Amino acid sequence: MDRLIKPLVTTALMIIFGQISIAQKSNSLVELNQIDKKLNESIYVSTNSDSYLIGETVLYKVFCIDNITNSTKTHSKIAYIQLVDSNKKSVFIHKVFLKDGTGNGDFFLPTTLETGSYKLIGYTNWMLNKNIESFFNLDLYIVNPYKETPNYPTIQKELLTDQATTDSNISFDLKTKKYQTRQQISFGIKQQSQDILNGKYMISVRKADGFLSQNKSEFKAKTEGNSEIRNGNFFMPELRGELISGKITSSSSDVKNKKIAFSIIDKNPELKFTKTDDNGHFVFNLEKSNAGANIIIQVVEENKQDFTIEVDKPVAIDFSNLQFSTPQFSPEFKNNITERLVSSQIENAYYNIKKDSILNPKDSVPFYGSLSTEFVLDDYTRFKTMSETFTEILKGVEHSKTKTGYSIHVYDYDPNYESSLPVLVVADGFVIEDLNELFAYNPRKVEKINVVRGIYYYGSKSFSGLIILTTKDGNFETTSKGNFIIKPSILRPENKKLYYQPDYTADKNDRIPDYRHQLLWNPEVNLKNSNFSFNTSDVSGKFEIVLEGFSESGKPVFIRDFFEVSENNLN
Repeated sequence: MDRLIKPLVTTALMIIFGQISIAQKSNSLVELNQIDKKLNESIYVSTNSDSYLIGETVLYKVFCIDNITNSTKTHSKIAYIQLVDSNKKSVFIHKVFLKDGTGNGDFFLPTTLETGSYKLIGYTNWMLNKNIESFFNLDLYIVNPYKETPNYPTIQKELLTDQATTDSNISFDLKTKKYQTRQQISFGIKQQSQDILNGKYMISVRKADGFLSQNKSEFKAKTEGNSEIRNGNFFMPELRGELISGKITSSSSDVKNKKIAFSIIDKNPELKFTKTDDNGHFVFNLEKSNAGANIIIQVVEENKQDFTIEVDKPVAIDFSNLQFSTPQFSPEFKNNITERLVSSQIENAYYNIKKDSILNPKDSVPFYGSLSTEFVLDDYTRFKTMSETFTEILKGVEHSKTKTGYSIHVYDYDPNYESSLPVLVVADGFVIEDLNELFAYNPRKVEKINVVRGIYYYGSKSFSGLIILTTKDGNFETTSKGNFIIKPSILRPENKKLYYQPDYTADKNDRIPDYRHQLLWNPEVNLKNSNFSFNTSDVSGKFEIVLEGFSESGKPVFIRDFFEVSENNLN
């Protein structure tokens, strides 16, 4: 975030948290640390393993911890996850939308990665004001068998932490410790307190095959989140949702109080308006998670051609102080690489059959609510032009054409009232400023048109009626060009997923090979419904089942148990 907007933001935070007089407007680190007494938070990340082969998937669950209350009911709504290699270069960065302080995501490990130690880093935008030592970091080890394999340091098997990890307040309820391949396993979770019951957890079940096992007998609750703010820059906390910022510049016009529109072009569109500050900076706040990547940001002013718009670049974090550990492996580690690699290849070959399901957000109420009259065009005669469509179908809407172009008027509910305000025209979330573009569009691509009559206030703008077009594909493409309109590549939040589980009922999936080493990944465990189930695969051996998370009061919880899977001779 550019430091020029610090005075405004700092003052706003002072007002919100009531710690400093509103009259004070300096940006001293003392003041920021006073604010941090209310915003002090840290990140903890649970993963499905500590070590991986390329071709496997890192599955993770994010917990944002309020260091004042020790709960996951934190202020920030966005967390960031990065995987960093031993050269201190970022492999990936994810943006995770937090609900009640938790979120989750995953990352498929490509063949381009080298064998070696890695760090999984977690932080919030507010934590960027502190040193990297306050960020969460977890050591991971990744093996690429296709490249030259180093000599792995080994330890004796009896020294491995390969025992069940227990907690007197919570435990797994497995009916037995021995199962067969392709068998459904049902289990429960016993807990002893309301504090445990109302906590937030994840469950992972995977093969413990000589690779690094989850070694968290000394479970660390969170990182050192109490460090003081020492950064000379200032980064706003994402208190209500995702922040997207930028600025406009102009060599001939004032950049103050200019209207900017943000659009996600999609079947699930997003539209936001804001105004620039005295220096041309702007900030959009997206309260809802929307992973749509087709983004347009534009200046919506009569002299828009005078402006150039830019989006702030992601923060470059200094990883130079990261220290990478050298892992140790059990003696049978090398022997299991081949088996695990073959299993991964088979599973990836059947990806299209076994892929996870994207959980699309429920149809949300559009920004104009239920005020509109909806015209589904397939309910009417289809016309060749948009002009005919407007004339014949849209009641309460009038348009005309002159030498300079088109104009639209939406009649108010009060026949005696007329407004000089413009009509807002939107297609799949995009604000159409040039009505010539609207009337040149093919109406056969349009699914429906919603009309809102009367004066409408939205963000920093007022309109005399709304016309909202929804195309059949949700991918309206504008012909507008210029420095005043951009299609930036912006990091989007991770999609929610339903992770794959085979269904062996009624012979379904019987003929499909099943070489899953990861039998279950449930990142959103609710202990109030404590009956869980999963299917074993065609892989036999020793498996570990892990539950990890935090109780309602912020107490760290980690339990682990093991069971055996043997080959089913009936297969």
